[in-house]
Amino acid sequence: MQHLRQRFKSPAADKLVRLHKNIYLNRSDPKYHEKVITYLDPHSPEAHYKLGQYFENNGNIGKALKHYKEAMSTYPSPYYFPASGSIRRLTKEKAPAIPRPQAASDPIASRTKRKGAAAGLKMLLLVLLFINVLLLALLYGPTAVSKVVSAFMPWSVGKEVTYESIETAYVLHFPYGEPQKAVEEALHKKALQLANDHPKQTIVLYGVASGVRTADNQAVPLSDEQLKTKSFVVAEYNPAVDTSVKIRFLHPEFQKLRTTAGAQLIRTALEAYAADHGSVPSSIEQLFQPYPNNYASYMPIETISGSAHVRTVFDGSGGWVYDAQARDPARRFYPNVAWEGSSGTAAASTSLPFAPVTVTIDQSAHSLRLNAGPVVLAELPVGLGADGRTPDGTFTVLERVREPQGSRPGVYGTAALGMGEIAIHGTAEAASIGANLSLGCIRLTNEAMSALYPLVPRGARVVISSGGTGGSGSAPILVQPELLLPGKDGLGRKAEETAKQRVFQWLG
Repeated sequence: MQHLRQRFKSPAADKLVRLHKNIYLNRSDPKYHEKVITYLDPHSPEAHYKLGQYFENNGNIGKALKHYKEAMSTYPSPYYFPASGSIRRLTKEKAPAIPRPQAASDPIASRTKRKGAAAGLKMLLLVLLFINVLLLALLYGPTAVSKVVSAFMPWSVGKEVTYESIETAYVLHFPYGEPQKAVEEALHKKALQLANDHPKQTIVLYGVASGVRTADNQAVPLSDEQLKTKSFVVAEYNPAVDTSVKIRFLHPEFQKLRTTAGAQLIRTALEAYAADHGSVPSSIEQLFQPYPNNYASYMPIETISGSAHVRTVFDGSGGWVYDAQARDPARRFYPNVAWEGSSGTAAASTSLPFAPVTVTIDQSAHSLRLNAGPVVLAELPVGLGADGRTPDGTFTVLERVREPQGSRPGVYGTAALGMGEIAIHGTAEAASIGANLSLGCIRLTNEAMSALYPLVPRGARVVISSGGTGGSGSAPILVQPELLLPGKDGLGRKAEETAKQRVFQWLG
């Protein structure tokens, strides 16, 4: 789902790099690398190496060495060997100069001078002897020369060998919700294969969740640098310097956040069902009936395990647990996984407090924000009613329908979330987004509405306010909320959500 955060695109947007949450930077910013370390990755080898160069150029050798050493803490990386070379060079430059000899009248200085002259004479004799031996050895062929050189150069002082390698980057696609163990195994196997085909090269594999698996799990060369920012895992391997395939998951806490969001989506639907029928359903399947009983569109994937299977008791095998007898919404539906440090029990999973899915409309900013508990799933621009016809207040999503029919074809777009007289719905009139042109409803582009609709269950709260909502604050924004939805492998359930025999009469 495309993540839109502004009404209009800034002319400088193409030069911006998204670091973290709501932080965007221009690479020409003189403090770009300092901000990378502060907000994104405190161990970034590139940022530390560039800062080392900056401080070296400005004469601050102490800080330069500090950043070069930090750049070498990540291995392997393209900046490891350049940083190592810079440290050696700066260390030599910082070495104290050899003291000048004292005056000749000093007896100690005289003895030192005589010893130096004797040592120089010995070295000259050794060099001459070495040259003579080489000349004699030439008469007996190259083998003899090699033996002589080996005998006279025993490497008693030590040696340092530096291996420079070419970094080759690839992309490996994974379906949404692929279990972590399967991701690790696929990356490990593919890294070994690529290293065998490209020896003496550093293989870097970026794992991207795209909903599809390439044929034979094929890795393709990285052609778009933006894919690096969309990757959720990185694998590095160079058998010339390390026998291990190093796999690093990026922002692993997002998996837990997505799982939390999926739990709140179903909990909200269950509470709406109970309000309509007096009790929760005996089976979770009753949430996914055809319209008008489509309380939810999908059973979300539990992203830690990659499963959408629902069990009645906790066993930690992944997916979800639904206990219709529980009174607390948090204990009624929760992840069937043991959080880290929970000793394999359901205690941590059921401790996630219930927070209904909430849609917040900020009329002053013409924006919509979708929250599942503390997690922000989407921020989208909207169109509103002319002359203040969109009312302030708190509403509830009472019905959900795809391709709703109105007084004229397409008036409500691809989908709608009904709230009585008004609705949140799609529109083909792109010019109305960011403007006040409707009769009171909240409009999104058809593309944005299609992406938003499955993430909003029946019973979700809708808060409409004329004042600012204060932005998303410290709540994380899930760049890929579609990871909650089932992929093409058939995981999850899907309801029939059209109402072809009904004509809706929302304000429009």
